[in-house]
Amino acid sequence: MDGGIPIGRIRGIPVFLHPTWFVVFFLVTVTLSTSLGREHEDWPAVLRLGLAAGTAILFFASIFLHELGHSIIAMRHHVGVRSITLFIFGGVAVMEKEPPTPRAEFEIAIAGPVVSGLLALGFGWVAGLGGSDAPLGSMLGWLAWINFIIAVFNLLPGFPLDGGRVLRAFLWARSGNFQRATRVAANVGQWIAYGFIGLGVLQLLSGNVVGGMWQAFIGWFLLSASGATVRQAEIEHSLAGLVAKDVMSTDVPRVAAGISVGSFARDLVLRGRRWALVVEADRTSGIVTLSDVKRVPPEEWDTTPVGRVATPIESLVTVTPMQPLRDVLSAIGTKNVNQIPVVDDGKVLGAVTRDILVQAIELRGGLR
Repeated sequence: MDGGIPIGRIRGIPVFLHPTWFVVFFLVTVTLSTSLGREHEDWPAVLRLGLAAGTAILFFASIFLHELGHSIIAMRHHVGVRSITLFIFGGVAVMEKEPPTPRAEFEIAIAGPVVSGLLALGFGWVAGLGGSDAPLGSMLGWLAWINFIIAVFNLLPGFPLDGGRVLRAFLWARSGNFQRATRVAANVGQWIAYGFIGLGVLQLLSGNVVGGMWQAFIGWFLLSASGATVRQAEIEHSLAGLVAKDVMSTDVPRVAAGISVGSFARDLVLRGRRWALVVEADRTSGIVTLSDVKRVPPEEWDTTPVGRVATPIESLVTVTPMQPLRDVLSAIGTKNVNQIPVVDDGKVLGAVTRDILVQAIELRGGLR
C-alpha cells in the first residue's frame, strides 16, 4: 500500500497516513473515551476525551515503531523500504524486494513483534509505577495490553502476518524452495482468515454487531492479502528460470535528442509507440515517454526538443541481460514504470515492457 498524506521521513523512508487512518483514529478515541467514562465516572469529560485521543496517538505510534522495526532490519539485509503507511488495519512497510535468504526473512519478520513485545513490557512497567487508577496509569496499562495483543496476533503463522513470514522462512530453509514455502504460508493465512470471518459471523449472530463486523472485516482483509500472495507466488513460479534477455524486445524505438516533441508525437506516438530511447552524439542519453509529452503545453511542442523533457539514462531503472525476470517484474512494479531498458556494459540492448511480462506469465502459466 502506497500513497496517502505524507507526514515525514524516518531514515530516508517516506511515512504516510492513509485516509482510512482518520476513521480508525476516531473510532479508537471514541471507544476509549466511552470505556473510561464507564470505569471512571468521576473524571471530567474533557480529561477522558483528551486521554483517549492521546492514547490513540500513542497506539498508532506503537504500530509505526512495529513497522519501523521491520524496516530497519530489512535495510540491514540490503532490502530497500519504499514507504511506511498507517491505515485502517494498522500499518504496512512496503519492501522493494523479497528478502535474499531465509535468515533475512526470519529476522525482518520477527523484528515487528519483538518491538511490540518490548513496548508492552515498557508500558506495563511504567503503568505499574503510577497505579492503574491514575489517568496516566490507565492509559499506559491499555497500551501495554494492546501492544501484547499486536505481538501475539502478528505471530499467527499465516500470510500476510509476520508469523506467516516466519513460517515461510522456516519452510524455505528446510526445502530450499521459496515459491513453495510462500504458497504454503499463504494457504495457512487463508485458513486463518476464514477462521476470523467465521468468528465474526458468530459474534453477529450473538448480537455483537460492531465486534462481529470488525472481526469479519479483518478476516476479509487477511483473505484478500493472502490470496494476493498466492497469486504473486504463482506469477514468480511461472517466471522461474527466465532472465531479461530471454524475453526482451530488441525492436526499441530511438529518436534524436534534437527533434521536437511535436515530431516525436506525430511520428512515433500516433503510430502506436509510447516511448523511445533518446540518442545524442551516438550515445543513448535517456528515455522519452508519452507522459513526458503530456507535460509539455501543446503550443510548445514544435519548439521543445525531446532531449529537454526526457529522463536521463543515469536516472533510469535498468537491468542486465542475465537479470532474473522476477526481479524485472519487481522493479517495474516498485518503480511504477512501463518499461525497463536492458543494458550491458553501458550499451542498451533492448527493453522489457509490462506487455512482454504479461505475455511471458500467460505463456509459461499455460504450459505448467
